[in-house]
Amino acid sequence: NQAEFHLIALSDFWGPLLIILAFPPIDDEKEHHHIPVSALALAAPLEAAKFNYEIWDQRVDSSERLDYLLEDAWILGVTMFTGYQTHCGYEILKKAKTNNPNLVTIVGGPHVTALPVQTAEDPYVDYAVEGFGESTFLEFLTANLEHGHLNGYEIPGLYHFQKDELSSDALEILPASKKFDTDYWAPLPYHKLDLGKYINPETERAMYVAHYGCPARCTFCATGHYRKWTAKPLEIIDRDLQQLYSIFPFRQMCFFDATLFTRKDRVRSIIDLLDPYDGVSWMADARAVELNKYTLDDLIEIRDKKAELLFLIVGLETGSTYIAEEVMKKGRKHLEMFRKVAGLLHEADIQLISGLIFGIPGEMPEDVRKTIDYVSDIREIHPGFKLSSTFFRPLPGTELYDLLDNTGYIEPKSLEEWAEYGAHSHFRYNEWMDIPWMAEATKDNYRIAYEDFLMTHGDILTG
Repeated sequence: NQAEFHLIALSDFWGPLLIILAFPPIDDEKEHHHIPVSALALAAPLEAAKFNYEIWDQRVDSSERLDYLLEDAWILGVTMFTGYQTHCGYEILKKAKTNNPNLVTIVGGPHVTALPVQTAEDPYVDYAVEGFGESTFLEFLTANLEHGHLNGYEIPGLYHFQKDELSSDALEILPASKKFDTDYWAPLPYHKLDLGKYINPETERAMYVAHYGCPARCTFCATGHYRKWTAKPLEIIDRDLQQLYSIFPFRQMCFFDATLFTRKDRVRSIIDLLDPYDGVSWMADARAVELNKYTLDDLIEIRDKKAELLFLIVGLETGSTYIAEEVMKKGRKHLEMFRKVAGLLHEADIQLISGLIFGIPGEMPEDVRKTIDYVSDIREIHPGFKLSSTFFRPLPGTELYDLLDNTGYIEPKSLEEWAEYGAHSHFRYNEWMDIPWMAEATKDNYRIAYEDFLMTHGDILTG
């Protein structure tokens, strides 16, 4: 088509111009890491357009390799999720921009999507991308190649400051679309990664995302900009799995979608794509409200597909009706639906794993007691039930973040301050973390209740 011919014509100019896609670590404690699916997604349209790019993953690549790549780099792109990844990403930006002021830096990811103006104000950031980055980044690259600058060119979701005359108004060209531009679907370039550095030899588990977005309205989840559910074409999923398997013959596939079970026909079709790979098993995330639409026969049919279903992860978050429905906004009758799903999965002989979030604003010791009792009920319904727990930390772009920000709790007011905050704000599973927004008079009783939870249900906690 015309767009493809246009890109082919431009390719004569960008041959020596190197683009680096940097993926900072999300935490610093894991021995094995998941494949950087967001970097691959951003790279897919670059690969299709024949750009010169490299993926540098701080978790598995050396700092010397980054230094080498930066010698010839034109653009450095960095992704940021609030917390440790923002901390590490900022250090990368600061080092790269200090050593080479002419390097063009562009950042994206959930943290940037939530706070694009604040991010764009930083002296080490040239451009900030809000929302899905595939189309914005490619348009940014082609506009620069055609014109040498962006003045007057409107690119949805791109933020930029004139650094010599900072003002309170970011130069946002157009608001980002909340829907993924499906014109930019392209096969993932797995050949740009050394897959052996990622996959745990004990599980040989790979990861894949078959859908973008999530229709849920949870107040704690940083998906506000990504609620529009969009299904990746099955033919692209098939090609991706073939390429991935040819490079690294995975034995387990983790579908890392926010939810895989939105449409029954899609689930069946996707799992059927695993048929050519003998001995491969799989796992996925689902929501209780969706699984309630499946019959026992539906679940048994899915379980009995050629690829073995190891387990499903279904969000629980709390055993308190008030916290689930009024604070977290998991939906009306969330706990009733989860209880029904637990029974169906047990009857279908499907392993159920879930998670809990403690310390959410408004949660009191009596809510923890309700969670203890509720989990006891689920364990009777599904004796193989497993779960993990973590303490709530506010993510920009969520309703609960805005609530705490309006009450004066949120302290970081710049990207640099968020980076400093991220150095010591890891999510730690199954471990007590202080609750800064809770009244001191309540903390002692809350901690006693949490310790009772660990005493009662610690035997089913996973890391």
